[in-house]
Amino acid sequence: MTVLGVTPFADIPLWMLAAVAVAHFCGFLIRGAFGFGSNLPIIIATTWLLGPHHAILLVIMTASMAQVHLFPQSFGHANWRLAAALTLGVYIGIGIGTYVFVSLDADSLAPILGALIMTVVLMDRFDAIPRLARIIDLRAKPLVAVLSLISGFVGTVSGGGGIYFLAPFLRHMCPEPVTFRATNIALSGIFMFGRAGFVALAGLVDLTVIVEGMLLMPVVILGNIVGGRWFKSADPAGFFQALSFMLLAGAALLVARSILY
Repeated sequence: MTVLGVTPFADIPLWMLAAVAVAHFCGFLIRGAFGFGSNLPIIIATTWLLGPHHAILLVIMTASMAQVHLFPQSFGHANWRLAAALTLGVYIGIGIGTYVFVSLDADSLAPILGALIMTVVLMDRFDAIPRLARIIDLRAKPLVAVLSLISGFVGTVSGGGGIYFLAPFLRHMCPEPVTFRATNIALSGIFMFGRAGFVALAGLVDLTVIVEGMLLMPVVILGNIVGGRWFKSADPAGFFQALSFMLLAGAALLVARSILY
């Protein structure tokens, strides 16, 4: 099948394309529920099918397009002051991470990045971050800048997981589920549009991967909708319990990715 003069998913059998679609549906169900978290599980699943380079570029396209659908849900609820404070550091981290992704062996960093995320998540689970907040001002500009830069770098080099790193910090800053999810949607939009721009500048985006992303949009939007409905029905305790499980699973997947690939 030719679309706009290109052949999307060339030489990929139908069953493999169906598996890619299912992976994207499941990943964006997570994004619809929490406002982030789609990319890493999708990349873990689709790397087996498409190869790491193709899998990462495809999810950058689908996530960027999905944010157009999700972004309005951040209006009126997101902590925009916090999102704005994180933006510059995130973009600097994305720029550095794009250079590493293009020029260096990014896979060798995956165990370190996964261990870093897992450490932060465990700190949150054992209430270390609230205790830390009594000693350190978590709103201090130098700390926010460092956290955002690391997040942008982690997410770009690993293909996903940047917001996983920030999530415990954001949970402390946005204790209400609706504010937490809306702020993550805002940050994910800033993050994904930045990543798409940087990879395009690096010459990594072509018409084929754009068309492939567009063809996957029905299952992506459906995943967003199903995840959003779960969020509306979840109680706050259940929401944050599910969040903690997802963060630990995501960190473990990031470590596993370096071992498997």
